[in-house]
Amino acid sequence: MKVLIIGAGFVGSAVADRLKALGHEVTVTTTTEAKIEGLSERFGNAVILRGNDREAVHAAVAQADAVVVSAGPSAAQSMTPEGRAKTYKEILVDTAENVVSAPGTPYLVALSSLSVYGSAANHLDVVDETAPTTESGDPSPANFLLMEKAYLSAGDRVSVFRCGDIFGAGDPPIADKVKMAHDYLGGSVPFSGDALLYRLYVEDCADAVVHALEERLVGVYNLTHAEVGPTNATLFDTLSAQQGLPALEYRNEIEGPTKPISVQKLIDSGFTPSRSFDPAYRDLVAPAGS
Repeated sequence: MKVLIIGAGFVGSAVADRLKALGHEVTVTTTTEAKIEGLSERFGNAVILRGNDREAVHAAVAQADAVVVSAGPSAAQSMTPEGRAKTYKEILVDTAENVVSAPGTPYLVALSSLSVYGSAANHLDVVDETAPTTESGDPSPANFLLMEKAYLSAGDRVSVFRCGDIFGAGDPPIADKVKMAHDYLGGSVPFSGDALLYRLYVEDCADAVVHALEERLVGVYNLTHAEVGPTNATLFDTLSAQQGLPALEYRNEIEGPTKPISVQKLIDSGFTPSRSFDPAYRDLVAPAGS
């Protein structure tokens, strides 16, 4: 199978490694010229591609049996509403519209975010894929939802994964990220303190994408750990205190669910994301009913 992976970053490269090992022909893309040589050596085929370049996207997609879209905004572009407004539409929505409108009918897998739920499902006991999504005007969930709508318009050849915060080898430890929030952001972050923290190990993410390609999954799937995590404030403020730092300021620009996320639909499809929950957080999870 010829697979085009748009965005050969953290997740896209992990997916490409798996698919290449399985014998598939992989083409990866980047927007950075300096990365082409290394990606070509690693995967064989690498091209420069911007998601808002309609003609180039159409040409690349037309050659593929399947397309995995793992390109996403960087953390540096995500810390202010202005930064999110500047980049999210181009990276998420324009890419989606160009992929879907390309010639042919390749199978599509796209990575979205659990932020699309915002606080809209907090009246429920469990947040599954049928739960309402946010009506927030923040550029993050708003553009992720527009992206999802574009992909899902392609019908029964699309799966969309709503992912937790992705981490893994090469990614700074979360304690270091908390310190960076103090050092570079003045201790102020855009998300909600009371939202539950859901993370996703990059290896679980890559395996889920391969599972979707092999099983031809269709529709929306939550992708994170099944265990209930601590709240953002509980974990981040604990890590701040351990480093002698004050609690963070939570601006509530990007809200998140305060109720458990269900991954049962994905488990029922035959895949369990088993490596994403850090046991070190277990003592920070509040008992039910507290």
